[in-house]
Amino acid sequence: MTIVVMAVFIGAAGNVGTGSLSAFGVDAITAVCPLGYLETVVAGRDILPQALPSFLVIAGLTVLLGRIFCGWLCPVPLVRKIVINKIDEEQELVEDNAALQADGDCKTVKPVCSQTNRDDNKKPAKGLVVLGVTVGSAAIFGFPVFCLVCPIGLIFATLFALLRLVKFNEPTMDLIIFPLIIIVEFVLFKKWCSKICPLGALLSIFGKFNRRLIPIIDHSRCLEESQGIKCRQCRSACSMDVDLKNDKGTGNLSECTKCRECADNCPVQAIRFPWR
Repeated sequence: MTIVVMAVFIGAAGNVGTGSLSAFGVDAITAVCPLGYLETVVAGRDILPQALPSFLVIAGLTVLLGRIFCGWLCPVPLVRKIVINKIDEEQELVEDNAALQADGDCKTVKPVCSQTNRDDNKKPAKGLVVLGVTVGSAAIFGFPVFCLVCPIGLIFATLFALLRLVKFNEPTMDLIIFPLIIIVEFVLFKKWCSKICPLGALLSIFGKFNRRLIPIIDHSRCLEESQGIKCRQCRSACSMDVDLKNDKGTGNLSECTKCRECADNCPVQAIRFPWR
């Protein structure tokens, strides 16, 4: 993620850049964010044939590799780590682990577990609802409304505003407004990537057909399954809350971003990402 952000920034600074992740191109090749493309198509009632190939390529890559964009290219998780303190999320995990350890087995607190699972099963739909509102607002207002507040675009817009300040001594209100919007979004929506992001929801639709790089557990090495030792490291590390063992998380494998945090945090290296 850092390499991608720096490449865009350095390219713009040296006047050799080809754009950002929101929109980029080389000569006659025009590529645009798939969500931005969808919004523009709906808003302008035009399929935009010049940008359609990039949309199809991104959809195809997502079918092949899953939501790898979210885990390796999108700058949002990087900025969240740098700017936003995750104490609240860590506290929730600590309380969750403490409750499970105190009760021994989830079955002994059936009402609590049942309620949690029932509520969690509704959460993944939030992204699809936001996606519907995003596309609908573009149709109603005639332009891509969400692009005004999209954190991906705002992050790069902030970098470009900073570049104008350094290169041309051109201070703008963008350096204040854009970072404020980003912080407000990340503070108010702590689960932005897993529950809110309409781009992630769109990629998850294509990701449902993904059959590559799916995280697999080696049951003979897993502490919980081989030794009966309670371990929630893989689920705790997953930003999408995918539970590979018990399927009690709020996310499913189509939302896996291939970030490998689960594998890297497994104390016995029981998780791998095979090509098939």
